[in-house]
Order: sequence, then C-alpha cells, then structure tokens
Amino acid sequence: MPIPVDGRPAVWGDALRVTSEHAYIEFVDVSPDGKQLALSSDRRGNQDLWILPSTGGEMTPLTNDPTPDWHPRWSPDGNEIVFYAYRSGNRDIWVMPSSGGPARQLTTNPGTDWFPSWSPDGRDIAFSTQAPESVATVSAAGGEPSLLTSGAMPTWSPDGQWLVGRQDGSLFRIARNGRDRSLLPTGHQPQTPRFSRDGQSIYFAVNEGPSETHAIWRLSLRDGTTTRLTLLEGRRGTLGYYFWFDDRYFYFTWAEHEGDIWVMNVSTDARR
Repeated sequence: MPIPVDGRPAVWGDALRVTSEHAYIEFVDVSPDGKQLALSSDRRGNQDLWILPSTGGEMTPLTNDPTPDWHPRWSPDGNEIVFYAYRSGNRDIWVMPSSGGPARQLTTNPGTDWFPSWSPDGRDIAFSTQAPESVATVSAAGGEPSLLTSGAMPTWSPDGQWLVGRQDGSLFRIARNGRDRSLLPTGHQPQTPRFSRDGQSIYFAVNEGPSETHAIWRLSLRDGTTTRLTLLEGRRGTLGYYFWFDDRYFYFTWAEHEGDIWVMNVSTDARR
C-alpha cells in the first residue's frame, strides 16, 4: 500500500490498496522512474518475482524457477534487478534483466547471502551474509565479495558514501570504505533502515508488539530526533518489516492473517 512520505502521520484513510489477493507479498521495490513495482509473491504457490504498475493492475511474472526467489531491487538505471534465491541450494545473490531473461549468480558463499542493495552508481552491491552475520559488498559485474562490518540489511546513502544497517536491535552507519562506524539510537526495535532522498534522515519500520504500535519512523541525522510517520490503527494484522518509497509515497505490506476450518474423516476402519 502507498502512503504519503511526509507531513502529518499518515493513517489508513491516506492509503491506497495496490494489490488484493490471497497471496503472501513479502518484498516490494519501486522502479527508478516510479512507474513500476518489483515484488515477490507466492500467488502461484512458490515465491516468484513479479512486475506490477505502481498504481495497481495486472501482474507480469518475472521469474518462474521451481525454487523461491525473493527481495527484488531495481538497479539505478532500471535495466536490471538484483535478488536472492535458493537456486544453487543455498541462498545467494543473483542479477537478471528487469525485462526478463536469464539470471546470473553473483555470490557463491557457503553461508546465507541475502538482502542485496545497489550502490547509487550501479557499480557495487551490498548484502547481508551469515558467516557470521555481516555486511559485505561485491562488484555488480561479479568477483570476490569484501566483508565490510558486522550487521545486516545494508542500504546505501544517496551519495554512495555511506551505508546504514541493523544489528542487535540498533541501527548503525558506516562509511563505504569500512571506517567511521557509529550507532544510531532510535528508542525502538528498528527494521529495514532506509536513507531519505536527501541523505539527512533514516527511515525504519517497527513491527513488534500490538499492531497499533506498528509504524514507519524517521530518524534525523541532524539532531537525533525520531518522528512517527504512520498511525495505522483500527485494522487487524501486522506491518511488514520491509518497505520502500519514491518521492511521494511509502510502499509497504500489511499482513492480514486468515484461517479456515476444515473437516475430514480420520477413521481407519475399512468397513466404514
């Protein structure tokens, strides 16, 4: 669902439902021109990647591998999509054309590689790796990854000089060269940090505790203050931990858990 980026805390009346189906959409990313969404969905029973107009409409399948694909992220020029997949029997980073076509494997580490993020110049990709949990970078053209620091869920600053990530319930910022790491207190349990477009703030999601407390927040890098940007009350479900945004809107997922009752005959008596 998209909601306005700034102003008063956004409420459900500000949101527009983009998808409406019985499927699990975990990840979403907005194309550089703001016209399309790349997302992962199990609408066919398997987590595949799909393309969808940002205003809603017909989904176009991007992948159809028998193993799951997750976490699509557009390249800065919009020509490629990076994602992580289980195609090699291990979660690794892959890259494919955004118009569809063969994917190439970017990492082959024995540990889990996931949550990739393009640098603004399109030359490098930062990602999380679990051996142990660390942030690494690799050339988008391929090559040997370089470990940068401990942590997870890295995202680049707009100028490409910094990354922000999460570790042990806190946020941190670190220079591209691996120096000048600093903690960023939020007073919350933050998920999926994101630099604002001007690089002066960090957006993050909070989805622990009652659903009324689930929200997207902004941390100012100028003075360290936090501001709640959404007030999503009066609806059952939970805020997804992953979100993205463009110049006007936040795009996020909201999981409304469903359950049905089934009945079956469990008698093992063949005479019945």
